Amino acid sequence: MKKLVSSMLFFVVLMVSGFTMRQSNTEFICQKTLKAKNECHYNFTVDGGKFRYVDIGCRRKKEDVIEKVLAGEIPLAKDWKIECPMPKKEGL
Repeated sequence: MKKLVSSMLFFVVLMVSGFTMRQSNTEFICQKTLKAKNECHYNFTVDGGKFRYVDIGCRRKKEDVIEKVLAGEIPLAKDWKIECPMPKKEGL
């Protein structure tokens, strides 16, 4: 009986702590198009870090890219290639 209770407690602790979804703070910053290279650069910040997605050929719509990145379906690369001005905080 003691083993059963301790194993149940172990599984409860494992389920609560090990399998929680961690949500990141992902924010779209800007999108720039390089006409000469036919590339669209999308800049994001994830928990304060700079990340990018480059769409070669600009085949996707801006709204679709943002939606898929926020859903975690598109992987992001580290650092920005094209710098964007940071958005101003409202109320400051």
